[in-house]
Amino acid sequence: MTEKKAVDIEQKNDKEDIWLRIERECEVMVKHAFAKGVNVPIKVIKTLQQQKQNIDHELKAEKLTFAHNNLAELVAPAKPETILLMDDETEKGSIFLFLGRVPLIRKMMLVAIISLIALISLSLSQYINNENMVTSMFDMEGTRLLYVQTILLAAAAIGASFSALFKANTYVTAGSYDPKYESSYWVRFVVGLIAGIILTQLIPVNLDAVAEAAGNASGSAASGVSHAALRITMALVGGFSAHLVYTILDRIVETVSSFISPPVAADPEILKQSLQNQFQQEKLQWMTELSSELNVLQQKLIIEPELSKLELHKHLAEFQLLITTKDR
Repeated sequence: MTEKKAVDIEQKNDKEDIWLRIERECEVMVKHAFAKGVNVPIKVIKTLQQQKQNIDHELKAEKLTFAHNNLAELVAPAKPETILLMDDETEKGSIFLFLGRVPLIRKMMLVAIISLIALISLSLSQYINNENMVTSMFDMEGTRLLYVQTILLAAAAIGASFSALFKANTYVTAGSYDPKYESSYWVRFVVGLIAGIILTQLIPVNLDAVAEAAGNASGSAASGVSHAALRITMALVGGFSAHLVYTILDRIVETVSSFISPPVAADPEILKQSLQNQFQQEKLQWMTELSSELNVLQQKLIIEPELSKLELHKHLAEFQLLITTKDR
């Protein structure tokens, strides 16, 4: 009996916590709606205030549900959870609050700032030059390799954090950011780092051709485009768009696969059956359209029994065109 009572008390506390959270969400939604100048119905405010004085849990739950549903519609597309998260972060009063009221945004902005400082600091090194940036990672060692790979990682981190910040900011601005997807942004960030290194070190790219194309596009001489800048830019692009690197690798896999196992010709019987099915479908569609046109003509003859021969010949000519058209 003691264990059963303990379980009942724990379940009761959990239910109370749920309704306390819903009440808190209602309060922050009211604050958000008033701050945005939204017209909040007086009935909702009265219901929210009356439920605090109710001892009856069922009646209290009913009034809270009514108030929460109406307030959620008023603040849409913003989500109650997002509004509550921002309000809680504002109350905490963190010294980094100026970077944003969402923890993910603050963390990602700090990562972007650190990456930018690292990029600028590493670019001052004597190891960062055209010769080293063009050289493969397998042809370098020691401090020179460390500096080159670190600056490429910093560039990829800037691109990946920029992409994550841009995407997350759209949801934060709309008030529809969901904290449960925070891990997906960090996964996107790590994948961007990997993509930046793959694009600059493992996928062969002719930097001279890229420099020439960039020079022609800008109207300057090709020799004026720095290979080091191109390599760093490629790392940034790889970090920003990991999907681009994935597409390149997927094309490489398809190309290699075509050499190893060339495509097998389709079975003639399967191809024949497919063509027959396609023919039957087109035939059925054509007969349906023809029947529809004939029904229209029949209705006209019923409504206008004295239809002139000229109009009748005109309709018959349309049917002939429908039968003999090349699209069929």
